[in-house]
Amino acid sequence: MIRWRRLLDHWQLKLLSVAFAVALWLFVVSEDKVETVFAAPIELREIPAGLEIARAETETVEVRVRGLRSIISRVRDRDLRVPLDLEGAQPGETVLRVVPEKIGVPRGVEVLRVTPSRIRVVLRPVGSGSGPPDADGSGT
Repeated sequence: MIRWRRLLDHWQLKLLSVAFAVALWLFVVSEDKVETVFAAPIELREIPAGLEIARAETETVEVRVRGLRSIISRVRDRDLRVPLDLEGAQPGETVLRVVPEKIGVPRGVEVLRVTPSRIRVVLRPVGSGSGPPDADGSGT
């Protein structure tokens, strides 16, 4: 009985101490968050039958993420994939919107921004080109 009485003595101060310790811990954990930028490769998916990619504006996008330092330090550019769906696209130029929510990132990591947010892709019928496009994108 005496031990319980001692435990309950000054219970307000003890409760305040626990609350302060929890608040301090939360502050330290939240301060361990960092932001960084990765160059993530785009993945062109669902290319319609009979079409091929003649030219894509870029092969990578910048992905700005925020998360715990311990998680971010293990992520590499090649770990991120930016899926772009070409289902239903027609021959010619198509503009695809990069959706941050579709980018696969580890749990606890948040995608803040993707640059560029739109990618231009030119599709052509299979076999209609004379080979891969030149550096200027003309295909000649």
